[in-house]
Parts: sequence; structure tokens; C-alpha cells
Amino acid sequence: MFRKFMLVVLLVTLGLVLIGGGAIAQDDTVTFGIVCELSGSGANHGAQWRNGILLAFDEINNAGGILGRQIEYFTVDTESRPPVSVAAMQYAVTRSPFAVFGTIYSSSTIANMQILEEAGIIQFVGSTATTIYEQGNYNIFATSPINRNVFPWLVRWMASDLGVSKLVMVYTNDEMGSDGRDIMSEAAERYGVEFEGIAIQTGQADFAGEIARIQGMGVDTIFLYGHEEENARFMIQLRTLGIDLKVVGYSPLLSSLALSLGGEAMEGVMGAATWSYAYPPIKDFADKYQLLYGEVPSHDAMKGYVAVYTLKTAIEQVGSFDEELVRTWLHENTITTDMEPRVFLDTSYREDGTVDRDFFLVKIENGEQVIVQVISTKEE
Repeated sequence: MFRKFMLVVLLVTLGLVLIGGGAIAQDDTVTFGIVCELSGSGANHGAQWRNGILLAFDEINNAGGILGRQIEYFTVDTESRPPVSVAAMQYAVTRSPFAVFGTIYSSSTIANMQILEEAGIIQFVGSTATTIYEQGNYNIFATSPINRNVFPWLVRWMASDLGVSKLVMVYTNDEMGSDGRDIMSEAAERYGVEFEGIAIQTGQADFAGEIARIQGMGVDTIFLYGHEEENARFMIQLRTLGIDLKVVGYSPLLSSLALSLGGEAMEGVMGAATWSYAYPPIKDFADKYQLLYGEVPSHDAMKGYVAVYTLKTAIEQVGSFDEELVRTWLHENTITTDMEPRVFLDTSYREDGTVDRDFFLVKIENGEQVIVQVISTKEE
């Protein structure tokens, strides 16, 4: 009891106090936890993730809840720091939620995932690093195709469709970026593309040195894989210097946040988006989100929203709030859009918790995502 009391004191000291929600679930309620990056470098991502989840909670409660139970929730801030995310998840366990949504940063998820696994609490994450899904954790579920599912396809597409022969990857020096670099390097060798990587820092503002180095490399394409803020700053500086290299990226480069921050510098950028507000089935959600929150939803908002409906569908198919049965059902079944339209795309899970569903090849035109092609993860 004393140790639990001291943990709560520590969390309050760190600012990890309850931000929203209600009392612990009774027979007519079910409690979910949202543990995410609401301050620090990941604050924009965490806010969108949380907002997408809360929108889903509100819709579900207004429609009668899940198996007749209303959703209650609590929210904990990780400050975008892995050690704090561990304390946050320890606190979450004391609230006895049915499931936790979070974290987003891969480095935080790697640090905290074992806590929920040991507690038997289902965890949906926004993380894409392959190492998370190599731990044999049957309890964790991705909310979009991960790097391993997408990057080989991207390299093949760049080589065959864009004629890329020499590629430089600019990536953040964290778990997300390093994982992406390793996968892209292997794929580049497979498809005969000369490859080199340049690491940048999370929160970096000046890229003059990196851009000068790229100019001397003789590459024809940049693959930009930082977080949204770094991507936008990099693109503005690149275009200000008049450098007209092709730039390809992934969801963090193509998201609504990066487009808003980067402005005209983002024109012509292409790449793979795990979610796209330009996809017709997502439009109603995107419009509602923008009306409520005053901004276009990013992929983080869509991931959070869909995660809630994914879990709701599994609970309803099982017919009870039995964590073990729900986990098993998610691993063994496909959620179709006929079953639940608000998952937007037919979705199934592999044994390792990675998601198997389509993603999008998009191009930025007039400041907006334009879908060029819908891609199946089964193609790679």
C-alpha cells in the first residue's frame, strides 16, 4: 500500500495527474486509459491521438456504449520521454482499465509495453518500429502498417516508377528513424539502389549542414523520415536554397500537420501514407474532427479513432469483456467495413500484433493529399 501511495505521489510530482474521464468502471461502465505524449516534443502527435480517441468515445457513448456499458476514461501525459512513460503506464495499471491506447513514440512503447503485458491489459499503440513487434508480445496491437510492411514496397516503387538509382535517407536518430533506416537500407540493396543515411535530431531547427552534404553526394532523391516538425523545417530550408531534388516520405512527411507547417515547400512531395483524410470513407470523420478541433486530422488522430472502433468490434463479437477472448479474437479474425464502417479499411492482425491492411500512395498538390494509388501490405 505504501509503495502504491508513493507511486501516485511521484506521478503527481511529474505532472502525470488525471487529465480527463471519470470514476473507475462499475457494472454499467468500462474504463479505458489514454497514455500518450501531451507535452514535450510529441505534444502535437499526442493531442491528435487523444482527440481521435475521444471523438470515438463520444460517438459510442451517444449510441449506447459497448454491450450496454458507457465508456469512462483517464488520460496520462508521458511528456514524450520513455522513462516517464514507464511511470505513466505503472499508474495506468493501478486504474484497472480494460485497455490502454498509447504510446505513440516507439522508444516509449518499447520501454513501457511489458508493464501492460504482465498486467494482461490490452495495448493499442501508434508506434511503427519493427523491434516492438519482435518481442513476442501477444498483448500489443499496432494501429497502422509498420515500417517493415511499407518501406520495401516504397523502395521498389522508387526504383521502378521514379527511376531512383541513388537515394539518401534523412532520419531522426531515435527508435523510429533507426528502424526505418535499417529496413530501407536492406530494401535498397535488394532493388539495386545506392543508399546512404544521414541522421538528424528530434527538434532540430537548422539543417544547413545536412543539406550541404546532400548537395555534394550526387543523389537524385531524398527520403525524409523525421517527425512532422523536423520534416517541415527541412523542406522549407531545402526549397529556400533552390534545391529541386525529388523528396519522398512516409506518413510524418505527408500528414496534415507537416503540410500546415511546411506550406508551399511541401508541393510535389510523394510517398506512402498509412491513413489519408482524402480517402472517401474517411471524409465524414475528417469533417467532424475539423469542426470539433479546428484542424484537419493527422494520421495520429485517425489511428486513435480506428483503434477504438477496432476494440469495440472485437468486444462485441466476443460478447463479453474478457481480455483473453478479445485478444484471441483480434488475432484470428478480420474486421471488415461491413462489420464496422468506421474502421475504414478491412483490417486483420498478424501473430506479432502488426496490422494487415491497405495504405495509400499520395502526392501533395495545392497543399492537399491526393491519392494516387491504394496499396495492399500483401504486395510486399
